[in-house]
Amino acid sequence: MADNSEDEGIHFRAIRRGALAIVGGIVFAVGGSWWLLHILGPAANTAQPPAAIPAPRLQPAPQQDSAAYFAEKQKRLDSTGWVDRGAGIAHIPLDEAMRLEAARQQKEAKP
Repeated sequence: MADNSEDEGIHFRAIRRGALAIVGGIVFAVGGSWWLLHILGPAANTAQPPAAIPAPRLQPAPQQDSAAYFAEKQKRLDSTGWVDRGAGIAHIPLDEAMRLEAARQQKEAKP
């Protein structure tokens, strides 16, 4: 039988290599960043500053438009009409649609 005692335990050499690889990556990243900022930075920073962004145009009294919008939507919910007459699609009041659907479900439930 082979002795597997060497396979068990902590492999310090592998840990040391991994730690050195991590430290090397950090040193490379910091050095590369320093090089980009100090060597290429002044040459690459020749762009003009962005133009001033104009202030947004806001409504002075949006309550009136909001009330008119919701009144229009409520009128649509409470009325009947065509959505697409050619396709035969219409809209009906929500209460009526719920009543018709409940009646249909009740009719299907009866044997």
